[in-house]
Parts: sequence; structure tokens; C-alpha cells
Amino acid sequence: MIGSYNCCTIVTGDARELAKPIPDESVDLVFTDPPYSLAEISLYGWLAAESQRIMKPKGFCLALCGGLYLNQIMRMMDEHLDFFWKYEVYLSGWAAGCVWPYGNTDVHIITRTKPLLAYCKGKGLPRCSTVGMVRGSGKDKRFHAWQQDEVTARYYIDCFAGRGEIVWEPLCGSGTTVAMAHQLGMHYLAFEIDPDVAERARERVRNTQPPLFVLQPEQMEMSIDSPNDSPL
Repeated sequence: MIGSYNCCTIVTGDARELAKPIPDESVDLVFTDPPYSLAEISLYGWLAAESQRIMKPKGFCLALCGGLYLNQIMRMMDEHLDFFWKYEVYLSGWAAGCVWPYGNTDVHIITRTKPLLAYCKGKGLPRCSTVGMVRGSGKDKRFHAWQQDEVTARYYIDCFAGRGEIVWEPLCGSGTTVAMAHQLGMHYLAFEIDPDVAERARERVRNTQPPLFVLQPEQMEMSIDSPNDSPL
């Protein structure tokens, strides 16, 4: 149990309300992908404040974000947590996107990377050395229009949490975070406001089997022979 919640469940509802019963200092890692729009940017401030409460000392909050409002996002998160690093997810080929600053239709930015912010509750460290940029596994939207790639989630979750530890995903979407946490032998608690999306995420996790042997992050880096399979 995590407070009143069963461990390893995806709960349907608004994360801002559902998070309230989670006990203080009960979660090892937060890994999530909030909406990037200006209208919903305040979620990053809420995320940092809630993570500061529920994470164990030296726990980490990792959040993907867009680059257009990065300065505002970091100011909000700085109020509650200690900045650790800004990782980058490399977007290759057709996975790369475009951003139109200020809604301008004439000038755009072709984005080849996406920031992944790492904040800590105190002065903690990941379990191992980490790479600053990971090459994502491409554009996979089988489960959700805003689905993120599994390679990035799996690599960083494995770097910042260990088997049997608890990962919180407050904005579950298609369930990439929880599927990878499950695959790595971790516990999780996730929230998703859309009932249909939540059920798809549950089905995805049910169909994700943990491997018989889980490579440690440093082993994964050394064991890859083909550059096409490498997350680096």
C-alpha cells in the first residue's frame, strides 16, 4: 500500500486531488511528462511542490518539457526542489518537430532535442553515471497522441531508481512510465484523468512482461554492439 492506494495501480481522476492522500516521504522517484502548453504550465509548479512533499530525502523528480517556456518551468520548480541537471532527448528523423514562437506562422524552430529536467529533494545522486543526451526510440503513438518513447523512460528510470522502489507518475497518459517501471521490477502508482486512456495504460502494463534479467544502466551501455540499438 501507498497510503490508501494499492501499489502498482493506475487510478482514474485528477492528480491534484488524488495526490493528497499519498503519505509524506513515501516515493523514491517521480517521472512524468506534463502538458507543454502555456495554459497548463502551472502544473510544473504543482508537480515540484507535491514531489517535495511525497519524495523520500534525496529522491528525484524527472519531468519532460518543451523548450518554449523552459525558463518559466525552471523558475517554478526551483521554488521547491534542487536543480540537478538538464538532460536532452535527441529526436531523430520524423520524430523531430517544429515550434512556432509567439504563434508566428512565418518563423519556426525545428526541434531536434527535448529537455528532461532532473530535480532532487536535497543533494542526491543517481544510482550510476548518466549520459546527458539519449537518442529516443522514435515516434511511437500507438497508445496516445502525446506518447513518449520507451527507450528514454527506461534508461533514466533505471538510472534513478532500483528494483522494488516506488515510482510515481501523476500524469500517466498511455503508461510509458509505469510500463517501464514494471519491466524493471519496480513498484508504481499512477494517475490519469481520462478513463479511456487510463484503461489503455492498464492494458499496456498487463502486456508488458518483466525480463528474466535486468541490465543495470552501466551494463546496458557496455553491452550494446549496434549503434542503431543504442540509447546513447
